[in-house]
Amino acid sequence: MAKDIVSEVFSSVSKYYDFFLNLVTFGKIKNWQRDMLSYLSKEGSILDIGTGTGEVLVQSKLEGLKVGIDISFGMLKIAKGKCAECYFIFADAEDLPFKDNSFKNLTVSLVYRHLHNRGRFLKEAKRVLVKDGRLAILDINRFWLTPVLVFLMRFPMKPIGIFLFGKDKWDFFIHSLENSVGEGELKKELETAGFMVINTNRKLMGVVYITIAKKV
Repeated sequence: MAKDIVSEVFSSVSKYYDFFLNLVTFGKIKNWQRDMLSYLSKEGSILDIGTGTGEVLVQSKLEGLKVGIDISFGMLKIAKGKCAECYFIFADAEDLPFKDNSFKNLTVSLVYRHLHNRGRFLKEAKRVLVKDGRLAILDINRFWLTPVLVFLMRFPMKPIGIFLFGKDKWDFFIHSLENSVGEGELKKELETAGFMVINTNRKLMGVVYITIAKKV
């Protein structure tokens, strides 16, 4: 899906996104994000990819530089209102506007499956991370329950989704779920890009995973 369409979708749902995310994760999303952050370095800088409404940076206890990027102006506007000390930039994850070795930590929360070219992103992630810098990815797992989740979104949850976002945008979220990346596939992609997976933690009976890797 074209990036301008993705940008338009997320800008249009930005006002309802936190409510929706809390709803579909049964109120667990903030706990998962805090868990993801707990695996990272306690000092240094952090870059949050596809920062959305800025929740990951809001919850980060890091005292260093906090930067979030997104291709949705609507999301960035809300994020800035939440975290005055953070820096939010309109930028593409596959063409990061930062120098080499700029960050010690890099987070990707519920964004990886949306990336147009994951290999290109991982190349950029490795470039901007310092040696031994950590990359944390929280996303929906692709496994035997994936068709069940797609069914729930297509039918029982559809009226709520359409009410909140409209049919086209709800269909986009279903499509993104169908494009989710499994743990094994993610591990291969990370290793191919020059990262070493050091931890994977499953949530919600394996529906969601948190994978931590370091630049080697």
